[in-house]
Amino acid sequence: MLQQGDHAEKRSQFPEGPDLQRRMALTLKETAAVLGVSERHLRSRIHELPVVRLGARQLIPVDALRRWLDREAAGTRPSDDPRVAQILRGVR
Repeated sequence: MLQQGDHAEKRSQFPEGPDLQRRMALTLKETAAVLGVSERHLRSRIHELPVVRLGARQLIPVDALRRWLDREAAGTRPSDDPRVAQILRGVR
């Protein structure tokens, strides 16, 4: 169970957080902090997010993250659209 000090320690990693107005992409650690989830939880759902790989580094584009959040909030995913699902079946 997290103690009150544990939350403060996690917040101190990014005291003001990444500047989402100026940044084009976030690291997984930054993305997890912005979403308020653990990096482990983010990695368990990473297949749902668009990931840009630069060498060994994985980045999440900020605009794509916002669109993903909007879809999650609305309870829809691109594959819920039958046309998209059909296209995806053809790609796999």
